[in-house]
Amino acid sequence: MKRRIARATGCGWFVLGLVSFVAIPARAQIVNEENVGRLTIGGGVGILLPAMGQVNDNIDVVNPFLAREEVRGLDHIKQALLTQLDIRYRLGNTPKTEPGQKTTLLDRLSVGVSWGAINASSQLEVTRADVRYYSRATTYSAYVLYHLPFLETKLPRTQLVVGGGPMFLRNSSVEWVLVDHTTNNFFTEIDNGVGDLSELTGRGEAEGSGVGANLQGGGSFMLNRRFSLALDFGYRIGKISNLKLTEAKGQSDLRFPNPDEVPVERQPGDWAIIDFFYRDPNTTYEGRNRNDPPDRDPETGGCDGCPLYYRGGPLEIDYSGLFANVTFRAHF
Repeated sequence: MKRRIARATGCGWFVLGLVSFVAIPARAQIVNEENVGRLTIGGGVGILLPAMGQVNDNIDVVNPFLAREEVRGLDHIKQALLTQLDIRYRLGNTPKTEPGQKTTLLDRLSVGVSWGAINASSQLEVTRADVRYYSRATTYSAYVLYHLPFLETKLPRTQLVVGGGPMFLRNSSVEWVLVDHTTNNFFTEIDNGVGDLSELTGRGEAEGSGVGANLQGGGSFMLNRRFSLALDFGYRIGKISNLKLTEAKGQSDLRFPNPDEVPVERQPGDWAIIDFFYRDPNTTYEGRNRNDPPDRDPETGGCDGCPLYYRGGPLEIDYSGLFANVTFRAHF
């Protein structure tokens, strides 16, 4: 009982201290001779230019099959949608109101946490086929920002910041779907032995997580003492490298046999869904390995022009790249 009372008392003092800390009259800026609060809550939307190297490699594998059926190729993943909510607190205030009052490092720092999402997709829906790639990850970030001294005296409504912090990618999901409307003759092969589009028909889903970081800069403009508009930009580092396939459905279970019975030699697309998420590094196609140069002589084991998958192993979803966010903030 005493332990419970002690814990409750400790929690009560912590909450009281936190409330008192936030409630203390404080300001981060002065706008029209009015104080701007240090506590900030913001919501924003932006764009990310992710690397997506292995995903785009896989799209390059599928596109030749689509071209044979006179279907336009699936576009590479070149951008992703960002959404974000964050809470930020300014540790100090600048410029100082008293003449000669020294500005410390803490006066120029803000700390914050954010929660958001990354959404990336590419799809096409035509008469002959439906193709879709979609991935999503929930992001959690913590960061420290340094408020640069430029412009604060001449343009007091403006703030410039640089900083960054760690990022955690959670609840990541990846979906790959291809539906062939041209034929159902699964075992039909065309002259070059590659097989028709129906081999690629199926659906796969996978889940994973990852870690990363944000390096960012930006600026904000106070619309009045209560609201501001901000632009943040920078570079995001983050990969999902532990994907686990949770669903794999195709027209035939023969495309997903016992791994102990896997032949070494097989065509791209034979196990289209599994291959999209995991590629056996020892698999060859017409004598050619994934690492062989594209201009290798077919007579010596090459396969010039053959569609190939990424290097062997689990698929990585690479969200690393430049980003920009526009955020609307409220100050308290």
